[in-house]
Amino acid sequence: AQEIIVQEASQDFNTQLQCLAENIYYESASEPYEGKLAVAQVTMNRANSGKFPDSVCGVVKQKDRINGLLVCQFSWVCNSIKSVIRNIYQWEESLLVARKALTEPIAHDTIARTNAMYYHADYVNPGWNRSKVVTRIGRHIFYAYN
Repeated sequence: AQEIIVQEASQDFNTQLQCLAENIYYESASEPYEGKLAVAQVTMNRANSGKFPDSVCGVVKQKDRINGLLVCQFSWVCNSIKSVIRNIYQWEESLLVARKALTEPIAHDTIARTNAMYYHADYVNPGWNRSKVVTRIGRHIFYAYN
């Protein structure tokens, strides 16, 4: 019976790893390594917050209806941009970062310490960014609520 439990845990880890790696890749593939770590840490902060779903896949795939519109927490989920991996090196780095985030207490110190749970690209103004700016990494601005 113990072997089945280990197998289930391993399968769940692999599922969470895949979700996190996809989120890192589709959100930050062209970002520097530190940017990927920060995106991973935001995802982990959300999963551990009690304010979002309590699994990585739940956080990544979260969708809400706001005024009748379907809104995704991560734009690639709603935009259906998920397709073939276009850059194998960026994908491999995303997998490495995802594994680090799932197996180590902290992936990115500043994002973990400030409990940042939001970010957006520096070339957009989503209208919700009335929170405290924690840091800028690559093309992303990271936020924590005051």
